[in-house]
Amino acid sequence: MYIYTLLDTLVWIACIIAIIYIAYRVFAWRQGNEGITILVKRRTPFVVEDISFDQVVLTTDIPFVNKGKQYGTIMDMFPRHLLPQEQFDNVQIHSWLTDANKERHDGYWEALVYKQRKGGTIRLRVILTGKNGNIRKDVVGFPNMPIDIYHQVVGREEYRISKTRITLTAEELEVAMRK
Repeated sequence: MYIYTLLDTLVWIACIIAIIYIAYRVFAWRQGNEGITILVKRRTPFVVEDISFDQVVLTTDIPFVNKGKQYGTIMDMFPRHLLPQEQFDNVQIHSWLTDANKERHDGYWEALVYKQRKGGTIRLRVILTGKNGNIRKDVVGFPNMPIDIYHQVVGREEYRISKTRITLTAEELEVAMRK
């Protein structure tokens, strides 16, 4: 008799624990997560920040926003330009990202926390160095160059790594070099 009472009590305790766990999971689901999104279509055109005889520095500002329900932290962010030497070999390319409000020139991304429905602006720098010594002649025939922006974001859940692509077009480079 006592065994049945003990088993009945244990079953009730297990059911209560299961109900509490399910309620917690529903609560956590409704709380949401961060939703940091890079707004590629709202980026500024590339402009020449600095130019010398053999090198040009191009910049573009790209806005982003946290569309989620929770704070989000951008732990790391870096670009990867995609222009193989078989496609175009007249320039050497170097690129990095920085927060437009807290610029750094060492290639390091400083982790920042962003509130829900708030955002900021990242600045992408692309340095083209001519291999033949004259940057204006070296960029002739420059093709469209995709640039992938990788960003590691963490919120309430585990971190995730996302990729966003922008393109430095040949026309955009030509217009920037004329100014």
